[in-house]
Amino acid sequence: MLVADDDPRDARSVADPLEDAGYRTTILTSFDPYQDADAFLASLLGKYDALVCDHILSGRSRVRFTGAELVSKANLHADNPLPAVLISSHANTDQKGAIHRWREGIPKVVDKSDFSDVVVEAIDFTLAELSGKFARERRTFATPIEVLDVVPGGEVPQARVIVVGWRIATSVWMPLDPIVSATRLQPDELRGRWLEADVNCHAKDAADLYYRNITLAPDLPEGWLEA
Repeated sequence: MLVADDDPRDARSVADPLEDAGYRTTILTSFDPYQDADAFLASLLGKYDALVCDHILSGRSRVRFTGAELVSKANLHADNPLPAVLISSHANTDQKGAIHRWREGIPKVVDKSDFSDVVVEAIDFTLAELSGKFARERRTFATPIEVLDVVPGGEVPQARVIVVGWRIATSVWMPLDPIVSATRLQPDELRGRWLEADVNCHAKDAADLYYRNITLAPDLPEGWLEA
């Protein structure tokens, strides 16, 4: 198993409980600044059986990708998925938007303050999902989504939306780029529009939601929400 973290002490604190659980680990703390996530992932495939990766890898060196992007692409790799777990001390900070962008391919995010057995449990959770055994909070079903507002600037462009199948009275932030890519509408054209998507509406927290198969919804009858 590869443990990727630019901080050697943090990498060691992840590797220790994994080794106690019977895994053989390799620690990687430096990265090629010219490699993107796809190239780096290609260099791992066939060499490791699993990956545990920190979200922010650029603290001590230049890196062109985040751990969230790498972990998501590893788990969703079409031909040869590499089971991967994300660790982060940013899960409850402004950086969570960067994690949310890739949440579909991240079954579990482990808080960096609590490795112990949690990281081993996260690996088991990920392996189960990659084998087709989705936990209830990760299963998706189709639901309408109302776009209330968009914020196209910032590190991670976002849209404020109502996910009807999750909590109809609570707005949440979701990544904007997948909406723009799926609908081919400009951000300013999205306010007030309705979408349809497959969403894991049994998730407990908004940060755990992910969105698949986003499409523009047909016009809804007037007064539909009050019916």
